[in-house]
Amino acid sequence: MSNLYSVRLKFITDKKDIIYLNAIIDSYEGIGIVRTIDKEKGKVVVYSTNGLYKYALEVLDSLKKEGVKIENLVIEESENVDEW
Repeated sequence: MSNLYSVRLKFITDKKDIIYLNAIIDSYEGIGIVRTIDKEKGKVVVYSTNGLYKYALEVLDSLKKEGVKIENLVIEESENVDEW
């Protein structure tokens, strides 16, 4: 039995940065999938796994240092990958 479970990184960004953020996360193959929850409010989630989400956090931290707004970051773990 696998100890693999999903991790959701929920946060708020500027809507102008959503496409850029998505492109950067996508360029690191396998660390996460970006989904926009509410474009107007800048609500975004990165779906990752317990084995890779720390790398996604490092990328988000680098983006934040670059000036990309990453606020109200919430980390949620779940064994149900289809659960919001």
